[in-house]
Amino acid sequence: MFSNVPPRRATGLPLAEEFGLPGGKVDGGRTTDDQQSAVLDSGFTYLGQFVDHNITFDPTSMLGQQTDPQALRNFRSPRLDLDHVYGGGPAVNEVLYDPASHQTKLSLHPRGHDHTRTPDGIALIGDPRNDENLLISQLHLAFAKFHNRVVDDLRAGEITDVFGTGFPEQPSPPPDDVAGTPLTDLMELGNYYDELLAKAQQIVRWHYQWIVLHQFLPLVVGRDLMDDITENGLRYFDPGDRPFIPVEFSVAGFRFGHATIRSHYRVNDDFFAPVFPEDPEAPDTPRTDLRGRSPVAPEHKVDWRYFFQADPDVRAAQAKRLEAKLNSRLLDLPVRTVPGAVDGALPSQLGSLVVRNLLRSETQQLPSGQDVARKIGEIPLGDEELESEGPIYLWYYLLKEAEVLHAGRQLGPVGGRIVAETLVGLLQADPTSYLSVFPRWEPTVGGVGSEFGIVDFLRYAGELPEK
Repeated sequence: MFSNVPPRRATGLPLAEEFGLPGGKVDGGRTTDDQQSAVLDSGFTYLGQFVDHNITFDPTSMLGQQTDPQALRNFRSPRLDLDHVYGGGPAVNEVLYDPASHQTKLSLHPRGHDHTRTPDGIALIGDPRNDENLLISQLHLAFAKFHNRVVDDLRAGEITDVFGTGFPEQPSPPPDDVAGTPLTDLMELGNYYDELLAKAQQIVRWHYQWIVLHQFLPLVVGRDLMDDITENGLRYFDPGDRPFIPVEFSVAGFRFGHATIRSHYRVNDDFFAPVFPEDPEAPDTPRTDLRGRSPVAPEHKVDWRYFFQADPDVRAAQAKRLEAKLNSRLLDLPVRTVPGAVDGALPSQLGSLVVRNLLRSETQQLPSGQDVARKIGEIPLGDEELESEGPIYLWYYLLKEAEVLHAGRQLGPVGGRIVAETLVGLLQADPTSYLSVFPRWEPTVGGVGSEFGIVDFLRYAGELPEK
């Protein structure tokens, strides 16, 4: 995004440790009531993680080894297209789809509280990262349920496609013995199910894109910035003919979500737990924390009323506010949660999410926060405001900016510009997004039109009670 701004001079591990080890500059302790966001429900932290997994995946970058940001390859399609839910479709990822529905629905646990899993507990989903903690795993499950209801309602004539057209009736199914059935009849039936899946996917994708553009981004970057982009277009991000994810977004801007993670969450009426175990040696069962990659018992199913304000009688928890402080559990991660850790072999400093973020910003040669602020026409925060001296890490700067300029309510001009322009730019560059195909489209399920948001999404998916 800012390819002509020089990289910040690397300062290496000592300064990263000064910022990011337990007791360091970014240690925010256990999340307390006075650290809560004034505007952001706690569920938006995990919606942001879900979006991140949809558009970014780089298994090749290594800490401590400089990387040319122009040569980075993103192994995820740079579209908000839910390919981490749908995979490559039934022909490529047959295991993700329910055979009883002629592979038009996604496969779920029969009781609906978890994904379908292998005997070893591995979730059969399009991206294993969406099972790395209980909350994002359950959010992915809600997307699968939303899709499955769309399929049912399309077939039943309860809803139309995104253009207002009803779905045709199913052709007569062949007899049990298909040997004598004309090939044209079999092809007609196959085309019917292919079209049903494609229409359902389009409905789900467009409703998801709507939430990102009309609810998530205004909350995170502010309505004024979104209005400016709508009226004046993108100023710094040009996705071009081959859309890409700017390194400023993937390594700094969209990692703002780390600051919003609470140390503990109420998952449902009977289950309150830390994000990671208090005891690093704690076994997976019985569950005492929110780690993922293991089966979810019915008693641990997420009650989304505690994560999004949906019920006047239940107060949803707020996310931690945006500031240059992370809860202490993120500075001492369990070994199994850190990519590349083998048999407990993990240098203590790399157990800190902060240290990892800062070192990654140096290996991928990000500019300093002050230099990016100047580039977009802002007066940079001073050393006193930053509580540091000299050019500072872009990731730290955008969190400090949110803290100093907006009291932790939303991102400031640097962070907001990076995040908003990237996501809006990707939607504009995607020829299948609703912004490209039908910019005046509005949500068609849930009965609320342009007011459609994540709560309506979860209600339609059956994850929240109907009003």
